[in-house]
Amino acid sequence: MSAPDGSRMSMERAGAPPYLIPSTIGKRSNCMPKVRHQYCCLFILVLGILLSLPVNGATAGEPFRQYVSDTLRVIPVRAGRGREYKIMTFLPPGAAVMNFAEEDEEWARISYGANKEGWILRRYLTNRKPASLLLATAQKQVEELKKKVDSLSTTNQEYRRGNTNLLLEVKKLTKKIKVLTHDYNTLKNDSAQFLELKEKHDTLLKKYQEIKTAYDNLSNNQDLLKRSYTIKWFLSGAGVILIGIFIGMSIQALRNRRRRSEGLRLR
Repeated sequence: MSAPDGSRMSMERAGAPPYLIPSTIGKRSNCMPKVRHQYCCLFILVLGILLSLPVNGATAGEPFRQYVSDTLRVIPVRAGRGREYKIMTFLPPGAAVMNFAEEDEEWARISYGANKEGWILRRYLTNRKPASLLLATAQKQVEELKKKVDSLSTTNQEYRRGNTNLLLEVKKLTKKIKVLTHDYNTLKNDSAQFLELKEKHDTLLKKYQEIKTAYDNLSNNQDLLKRSYTIKWFLSGAGVILIGIFIGMSIQALRNRRRRSEGLRLR
């Protein structure tokens, strides 16, 4: 540690004001170009590594899938890197191969089967599926779609037959509903008339009960009147008899008095 740095740290520990502490800005500014130079070197190194990676998306030496293009009918596969090597086989357009990512701009080492390797011109390889392979795939899809359409047509016919049966059932049920609706309306009207008749019957029954009660009261009153009339006549008859007896007794007493008075006169 230098003397200025030591004096600066001692002044900071002693609590000296900031304006008295020696500044190190100039020293730090001298270190900045070195740091920038190191960052630039690191950036260039990383960029070089990225640019050295294979363009096809795989690391060097790691195989990846490619397809034979459909520019020619057949593509020759040779035993070595060059036209002077013998042709081992021919690959049709759309054949899938494994590219071993050899660092060669013209030729590519490929694997086209189990333990089968060879060299092919790189321009006949493509990462996209060729039109012939896409056409074959499309034809398979069309065949599958035709089968699905046939199956759906059969299912549709079955649904149509079932729909026809359902329509017949719906017609039958519609007729039954009409009959039931007519019966319901008839019962509804009859029930309305029944309720009206029942109401009239209840009213007449109530009036009958009132009239019967009044008749019973009149009958009771008539019986009482008859009894009272009979009693009155009985009492009247008894009174007349008693009066007659009293009158008879009075007349007899008067006669007896006259006889006595006449007898006394004769004496």
